[in-house]
Amino acid sequence: MGDARHFVYLVPGFFGFANFGEFKYFAHVRRALEAGLRARGVTPELHEVRVLPTASLPRRAAALLAVIRQTWADGAPISIVGHSTGGLDARLLMTPDVELPTGGQVDDLAPHVRAVVSVTSPHRGTPLADKLASVLGQQLLRLLSAMTIHSIRVGRVPLPIMTRVADIFGPLGALVGAKGGLLEELYRDVLRDFTPEQARHIEAFFRQVASDSSLLPQLGASAMELFNTRCSLRPGLRYGSVVLQARPPTLRGALRSGSPFDQASYAIFRAIYTLTASGGGAPRPGPAQEAALRAAFGALPDPAANDAIVPTLSQVWGEVLACAWGDHLDVLGHFDGGADDLHNDWLRSLSDFRVQDFDRIWARVADFIAA
Repeated sequence: MGDARHFVYLVPGFFGFANFGEFKYFAHVRRALEAGLRARGVTPELHEVRVLPTASLPRRAAALLAVIRQTWADGAPISIVGHSTGGLDARLLMTPDVELPTGGQVDDLAPHVRAVVSVTSPHRGTPLADKLASVLGQQLLRLLSAMTIHSIRVGRVPLPIMTRVADIFGPLGALVGAKGGLLEELYRDVLRDFTPEQARHIEAFFRQVASDSSLLPQLGASAMELFNTRCSLRPGLRYGSVVLQARPPTLRGALRSGSPFDQASYAIFRAIYTLTASGGGAPRPGPAQEAALRAAFGALPDPAANDAIVPTLSQVWGEVLACAWGDHLDVLGHFDGGADDLHNDWLRSLSDFRVQDFDRIWARVADFIAA
């Protein structure tokens, strides 16, 4: 009798943080997906994959394969769920005749992979990657990542830091105030709110990140066009995607923000959204994909629409499983759930993503895996 478990691998993206200490990238997702699969008669074994966030796609895919090799029970079904760049890792790993830097082979396990689910992944690239590929951009990514960890695990980033970061972006996300010394100073200010041990973990993590930053140039639109010509679909494997769109920033949104903290947070969102909206378009979705997008958003998203990290149309791949108004980390459970809720927002986008949206999305992912 074969193993009754279904192995599900959760792959993090390039933005934010991985698992270290008590910081868990997929904490909310893990609870929702495990409960959803059990309710559908599946015995899940979930594994969160540790990858260097900004390592190259082949290196990240090789790390994913290594985790599967270490944990998989031979013959058991496998599904891979990748958030952001994690979805690209999964696609690359499942490409027929893929060549990985470690020389790892997937032919024996590929027939057991039932589903690949990409969640807000940049299948057609993201303009933000081009902006972050410079030395200053990588310092800015480190600062935003540290602020994200702070927001989720400690609470609100102090207002003076939020205000100064908003000033760095300047009008329309021009990055007029981005200087290495200031970014380093703000990063150190954010770390002061952590315990010494937590700060050491975070700094060690970012030192690892700095050792390999080859991913960001690979996520530009032209680089992803080349990736897609080489990363073919595996016959018989089901591909699904989760697609988010943040509500575009407006003057009304700024006025609605109220408190100085919320105004600063919204200003940062507005700047990142604007940077991400600056690229070209993606190919028109297929009929079924377009129907799903229209049903969710009331119209086909335009090329500028994005979740503050990835263009919305770039996220479409395979069957569109679920769509929602929200930003890039809302789908992981990092949204404003209220004072008595376990969920903490990472950035104020005023997209009104709620726990009902979170539950609906991960129920659809559970349906897709269990099918």
